[in-house]
Amino acid sequence: METEVLVKRVLEEHFGFQVEKIPESDRKTPDFLVHDNENEYLIEVKEKKANPSLDLAREAAFAKGELFEVSESLATKSVLQNIVRDGRKQIKEHVTDDSTFRVVWVHCTGLAYDATLEQIITGLYGSKTVVDFSSDKGFSGICYYFGDSQFFKYSDSIDAVMVTGCEGETTLCLNNFSPRYEQLKKSSLVKLIPDGVRDPIHEEKEGSAFLVDGEVNRKNPNDVLGYLKDKYKTGKLNVMNMRHMQLHMAVPHNKI
Repeated sequence: METEVLVKRVLEEHFGFQVEKIPESDRKTPDFLVHDNENEYLIEVKEKKANPSLDLAREAAFAKGELFEVSESLATKSVLQNIVRDGRKQIKEHVTDDSTFRVVWVHCTGLAYDATLEQIITGLYGSKTVVDFSSDKGFSGICYYFGDSQFFKYSDSIDAVMVTGCEGETTLCLNNFSPRYEQLKKSSLVKLIPDGVRDPIHEEKEGSAFLVDGEVNRKNPNDVLGYLKDKYKTGKLNVMNMRHMQLHMAVPHNKI
């Protein structure tokens, strides 16, 4: 199923929204104008397939009777940031009402697509995994805005990014820098997927995330760690560079 068709079906059947396809023109335009009972959304749909060279490498390994391992850093990539940037541009040129919510929807497919999903989210929030080794009960988890983030850069032109995977994974990433952040939290889009929403401010209040929300040089990780140690009164705080790992094997049909 084509990604645009899939997204339209989800918006209509799961959310119960009214979805209008925006005609293509010489100008860059988003894909859909969407309405619920109270709000209007402009949604641009993008698809990102994982690196096709992975498929070729896996087939080559299988042909030799070998296992195939995928090891991907969860750090963001410029090609993924460009997808969000381009979606934002298409929406921005079509906005006529300041209250309209602006949402980029990125659907991830292909081998190790779930790594791509996490890499996109990392770029949106400039996030890192940090661990406090000072005690057994020290914090271990995500730190939002540890580095440069697309949400800060595009604070007035992206309200949220929906990141979905080909196995049904759904994460709605809220931009808490947006002037429409509080209104979006009350919208049907957020309320109908309560378990799939990323909201840094809410997560910090719940104690499940750290948040860099002050003046600090994000180009210098040691400065950021120092900021976090002062803010959260932690001791041995370190960054953990996370990776996505998969192991594939071919099973002969006569063994199934």
